[in-house]
Amino acid sequence: MLPIRILAIGAGGLQRVLTHQFVHILNERDLYKGGIFVGQPRGSEKAEAFNNQNGIYHVVSFDIGGIHDIQQICSVVGATTLSTESGREEFYNKTENSLDLILIGVTEAGIAKGELAMDVLEETLFRYYSHHGSAASLCVINTDNLRNNGDILRNIILDEYPRRSDEYTKWLEEQVSFLNEMGDRLVPQVYAVPEDIKDAAQAQIEHTDELITYAEQMPATSLILEDIEDKLRVPFAELRDHGVIVKQESIDAFHDWKLLLVNSVHVPGITHKGMLSGFEYVNEAASHPVFAPHLERLMSGYAKVVEADIPVEGKSAHDYTHEFIERIRRVKDDNARINIIETVKLRERAADIVRSPNYTNSTELFKCDFAYSFATVLRFLTPNEVSGEDDYKGITDNGSEYEIRDPNRTIQDILNGAFGTTLTDVEKRLSIIFSDTGLWSSQDGISEEALSQNQDFCSRVADYYHQLVNGKTCLEVLEEINI
Repeated sequence: MLPIRILAIGAGGLQRVLTHQFVHILNERDLYKGGIFVGQPRGSEKAEAFNNQNGIYHVVSFDIGGIHDIQQICSVVGATTLSTESGREEFYNKTENSLDLILIGVTEAGIAKGELAMDVLEETLFRYYSHHGSAASLCVINTDNLRNNGDILRNIILDEYPRRSDEYTKWLEEQVSFLNEMGDRLVPQVYAVPEDIKDAAQAQIEHTDELITYAEQMPATSLILEDIEDKLRVPFAELRDHGVIVKQESIDAFHDWKLLLVNSVHVPGITHKGMLSGFEYVNEAASHPVFAPHLERLMSGYAKVVEADIPVEGKSAHDYTHEFIERIRRVKDDNARINIIETVKLRERAADIVRSPNYTNSTELFKCDFAYSFATVLRFLTPNEVSGEDDYKGITDNGSEYEIRDPNRTIQDILNGAFGTTLTDVEKRLSIIFSDTGLWSSQDGISEEALSQNQDFCSRVADYYHQLVNGKTCLEVLEEINI
């Protein structure tokens, strides 16, 4: 069995088809010799499956045309749940091993003091220090695509948790590298994968696999790591043939491009307007004859702003974002899976466009497409019913009810009761939202520039949102923009 060299907090699909698969490939190529021990933060089913299957699972690369490849992955050497005290102790005991890396792969909602995953990370780091002392070094990677995700982890651990000792704090500051990371690969939930794809995959896999993971083919740039201090001992840089890049300099520009030109294709690009219009799957909405040209125009406008604000030598912002549009059209994935944590996503993927000095140079049509897209997310966040402290329900254009899952209820509470209201009332509500700099600032600090300073944007969003809460459907409003 491979020695435990990596601990992973999180058992999700993106981890399995990126970092876990890359560790497997490195082991296969005799470039590394290390296994991953997984802690599942919520529940125990994935941890049990890893143990029952001796850590073996399969990654199925597919698109709507069929299966491209099936790879058996053998990088995980054990797992436990983190939802019980005994499970957490089992995880912490693995810090007795000489480790190279800790992975944390939970969504944006789990990256905060007091959240289970962060509490486990803080205790894991302290246990490792207690076993190995101040001379030991370690890397931590947050595999969720927040801007400056490594810096965010470092700041939470150093600034928000109680200081255990001066010596321990010094070790965290000097010997632990929290690497900024950008990862990219589409990983739909199993239930969204076409049945013929699942049947074909099962026919080629000899044994039952409760962890079978479906993903698109590896994109051209799948993983970028910022290892400025050159402390990363897992040789990911050897996998350039799989789209992996490790840099000893800032990856800010790459991360900004990923958030603004790839992630924005989903939110605010297509998934909320698709779900409100009754489309279950992303590829259907992105290929719809009304939504498709709008999405292409929207992201062309994004590309012009981003390339002017953040030029990357030798790279075309237009080509980069339109490549992703074609990627989402080839993979069946559900809108509902993506429509969560909207406040953070709008902040990370749209606020920079609102604030950009190049916004004013954009075409009138892009300003309409952009404001409409923002308004559809706000329309999605508008409760049709609130019962209890945390039961917020929305309603689609077809009259179907859905759960609003964004854990930040600020926007939802402000928009509660907006259906059927006047334009003046809409403008007042949106003014409160767009003037709140806390909503639109990263975890690094409060921005002094509120979105309300862009009056052109605010006016356009108010007009479209007013239409959307007064009987017009997303498709009807967009058809008028398309004319």
